Amino acid sequence: MLNVSKLVSHLCVMATRLAISFWVGGAILFVITSVAEQRHPQFDSLIRDQLATIRFPLYYIFGWVCLGTTLIASVIAAMLNKGCLRKRLLACGCLTLISTAIAIADYKWVYQPLQVLITPPGQARTQQFVTLHDQSRVINEVHLTIALIAAIVICLPEKSQGECKA
Repeated sequence: MLNVSKLVSHLCVMATRLAISFWVGGAILFVITSVAEQRHPQFDSLIRDQLATIRFPLYYIFGWVCLGTTLIASVIAAMLNKGCLRKRLLACGCLTLISTAIAIADYKWVYQPLQVLITPPGQARTQQFVTLHDQSRVINEVHLTIALIAAIVICLPEKSQGECKA
């Protein structure tokens, strides 16, 4: 029979693996869908702006829920484990913390000013919009790459006990 700390540990490891994987997969799907919408010939500037206004707040909320869950669950699981798994959980937690900080900075200093530039929808794209949009693309590539590395670190199969020293 599992004791409570082992059960909590297993649940937190599972939550860590699922949440970071949900974020990486969901964000990639979001990007693919967004690019397709932006390139769709029947969508004018007004529709594109409206879609961005609807989708991006949900993107950030989903990201913060997934990243926050990953961060909390990885820290709890790291406290309840030892050896290789603890090291991987701590690495995942640190990478997730960095990714989350970048996402928060992106939201505050890039997304919010971009949102102002497309409200009301259908306005002409200014140089400031182009600059912020390019910054957002690069920032998201960096923070999603870090999240992907965190997912790889925690989702790889565990080594056998003999291969890892605590």
